[in-house]
Amino acid sequence: MSDSLTAQQLLRIRSKLESVVAEQPATRAAATAQAALQRMRSGEYGYCIECGDEISAARLAAKPDVELCVDCQALKDEEEDA
Repeated sequence: MSDSLTAQQLLRIRSKLESVVAEQPATRAAATAQAALQRMRSGEYGYCIECGDEISAARLAAKPDVELCVDCQALKDEEEDA
């Protein structure tokens, strides 16, 4: 799990993710939140699923279900725009 997040930040993020799952079942938002919760349980939360680099605490706080670092997200966005 990302070392840049405090325990308190992780608790807040987990709570946000759990709320999304509970309040918006059967939605894409719930699916991405559930995936983020699974990454938390497995110790992979806070790391990019493409390159393995750490995702910044600020990015995770702003978008708790994010799974890509800024660089990999930019590459993905470029590919989708092409």
